[in-house]
Amino acid sequence: MISVTDLELRAGARILMSETNLRVQPGDRIGLVGRNGAGKTTTLKVMAGEGMPYAGTITRTGAVGYLPQDPRTGDLDVTARDRVLSARPRLDALLHDMEKTQIGMSEAVEDAHRDKLIRRYGRLEDQFAALGGYAAESEAARICANLGLPDRVMAQPLRTLSGGQRRRVELSRILFSDASILLLDEPTNHLDADSISWLRDHLKGHKAGLVVISHDVELLDAVVNKVWYLDANRAIIDFYNMGWSTYLQQRETDESVGAGASGPTRRRRPARCWRRPTRCGRRRPRRWLPRTWPSGPKRCCPGWKTYGSMTRSRGSGSRLRRPAGKRR
Repeated sequence: MISVTDLELRAGARILMSETNLRVQPGDRIGLVGRNGAGKTTTLKVMAGEGMPYAGTITRTGAVGYLPQDPRTGDLDVTARDRVLSARPRLDALLHDMEKTQIGMSEAVEDAHRDKLIRRYGRLEDQFAALGGYAAESEAARICANLGLPDRVMAQPLRTLSGGQRRRVELSRILFSDASILLLDEPTNHLDADSISWLRDHLKGHKAGLVVISHDVELLDAVVNKVWYLDANRAIIDFYNMGWSTYLQQRETDESVGAGASGPTRRRRPARCWRRPTRCGRRRPRRWLPRTWPSGPKRCCPGWKTYGSMTRSRGSGSRLRRPAGKRR
């Protein structure tokens, strides 16, 4: 689980969000959306622990699998298969010990030393099988194949692969891991149509927590059950506990209501004062006032006094008619 309290993010002097509380739990499949530059990638990076917030606290329980837009691998000399299997450290360590023991068995000269290595290999193999190692290898191969990584690619070192292939290796590694929370930033990049279709089905059945940033509307519609909308203008996140299609309808309603309630409103052009400045005894330009009665004459001519629908000037016996509604 990831719990975020009073989060504040900034990009230079611009505030991306402030005093925001977030929570990702198992079973949540959240789509993080907003316009470009709103701070979606920064939010995901901070939640993964790859960046520092300006303010606030972040608590993580369990392993977190994070796929950035530009993944960077450590050792480029390892094979793609080893990179994927390293997502489960215990299995990866046992596999390396088994390979090392096999090399020692082939190079051993003395029978006693060879027998010792054989017994060691047997113990390692039992541990590997008890942890589901062979099934895990099959699962990793299946994930990689569905993401467009055949066996010949998985046997190559990472330095020989293209940028798109390396990103698919990292995506395979994240999906193969035992992470309780997945944070995926544009997971459909460098994937073909078949791989995207498989990824949608795979994430749809994901039981752990998930936060995904994607421009693939079909993936969002098929996967997410919650939506976080990052509003760049207000620097806050709007939470929608609903699927993607329902969110689109609700968002449209909220925007229309918000525009009518607090958005920019069209003001009617104010009318000119219905009295001439010379009649008011004021030698100055006419003032623009709202078309209201009797506040208009009173604001313009404080010396005028109102009686019902008629207006009388102090010290004058003349009566004035109420002006017409559209008189300028």
